[in-house]
Amino acid sequence: MKHILIIFLLIVSNNNLISKNKVLNSENDSLAKKFLNISEIKIKGNKKTKKEIILRELDFEVGEKISTIELNTKISDAKKNLTNLNLFNFIDFDIKKNKNTVTIEIELVERWYVWPYPIFEISERNFNVWWNDFKETNYSDFSRINYGLFLNIENFRGRNELIALKYRRGFKEHYQINYKIPFIKNNQNLGINTDIEFFRRKKTFYKTVENNLIFYENSQNFTSKDLILNFDIIFRKNVKMKHKLKMKIFHTSIDDSIKLLNPNYLSNNSNEGSFIKFSYNFIYENRDNKNYPLKGNYIDIEASKNLSISSPIKHFELYSHFEHHHILKEKIYLGSSFRSRVTHKNIQSYFTNETFGFNDYVRGYEYYVVDGKDYWLSKSSVKICLIKPKKLIIPYFKMEQFKKSHYSLYFSIFSDLGYAKNIQNFGDNTLANSIMWGKGISLDYVTYYNKMIRLEFAINRLSEKGVFLHFSNPFGTKK
Repeated sequence: MKHILIIFLLIVSNNNLISKNKVLNSENDSLAKKFLNISEIKIKGNKKTKKEIILRELDFEVGEKISTIELNTKISDAKKNLTNLNLFNFIDFDIKKNKNTVTIEIELVERWYVWPYPIFEISERNFNVWWNDFKETNYSDFSRINYGLFLNIENFRGRNELIALKYRRGFKEHYQINYKIPFIKNNQNLGINTDIEFFRRKKTFYKTVENNLIFYENSQNFTSKDLILNFDIIFRKNVKMKHKLKMKIFHTSIDDSIKLLNPNYLSNNSNEGSFIKFSYNFIYENRDNKNYPLKGNYIDIEASKNLSISSPIKHFELYSHFEHHHILKEKIYLGSSFRSRVTHKNIQSYFTNETFGFNDYVRGYEYYVVDGKDYWLSKSSVKICLIKPKKLIIPYFKMEQFKKSHYSLYFSIFSDLGYAKNIQNFGDNTLANSIMWGKGISLDYVTYYNKMIRLEFAINRLSEKGVFLHFSNPFGTKK
């Protein structure tokens, strides 16, 4: 009798649960089917940014009828899009419903946009390489220091335009004028980017031997000079997809001694070389924050054709970069990326053969340089949030752009794999044509104005261990 009673109670309880679930599902269905009319979009805090620049990032508009669930999804997407403009420190949405209508309020805290600041920086591939060389000179060689002035005007005229002027002297001189406007038409789908850069050095690397750069130095004269002109036409079909047509003209001149030390530097029996590069670039951006993503996807594909002017640079090139980030569970995130470059020509000039050790690198191999015509690089990490993003009021600052800050802290476990294919492998560069593997742990401090400090402990396949300091996203996009 006791068992029969228990079975009866279980059946009744189960039926009640089924009934409740049916009610809940019915309520959810009715919410999903309920449409709201967007009556108004209010924007606050955009003291400089034009309203149309903000509205361009929204996938909804006044007068649109939209379901509650769809609205929540589009609000989330809009916040990602506004975040990735890098124009605002804080972005908050407030949804106010009134029967069948809804008012959306967007409250923004703008960044500071004009940055005239002095340049005092190390001229090396990364901090650890510089520190290692500095230590070997008994902390006395300051020759690899750059200094100067950099003027960066972001959000010029409130239209997300960029004007950059750089005057840098020192180990690697750099002079730059850059102007970028994302929208030149009223429908805001066409933009341009122009850039002129000039570099010159008294110490130039001309060969890679045993996975290290070999330099030639002339204290009296400059040993290499580079002039680079870029012109891009940008077509942005929607808030997530972007198409670019790019043209790059590159001219370099080198000391006669470099030509003798490495005839393959320019491959033209001359001390001057130049080529032009035409590219088509497709970008899909759907990450929550491109500077330190925790969820979302990213695709970057670029096909290029190089044309020789006075250097035999005329190969096809295909570059790809894919990222995926998602939440495993609360405070635990998984991120992975894969990037590659494939070229059709086996023999290439040395100055176009940079692969690992510069913008791209396998963690744990920061001290090394690996050349190659083709490469692939896979990066994976599991991030654990130690301190969730927190707002912070900085005392004594009265300006809103600075007094309100945020910060977060993450612990991550990472693993990188990379391979560079080098047909012209001279100088016993053992890392070329072999799998490189680096693994370790990292502590990442993230704060406003895209600032980040990464302290990593890594072990590579050579059983070498090291602590490395970086200031950028490990999945970072190409320069």
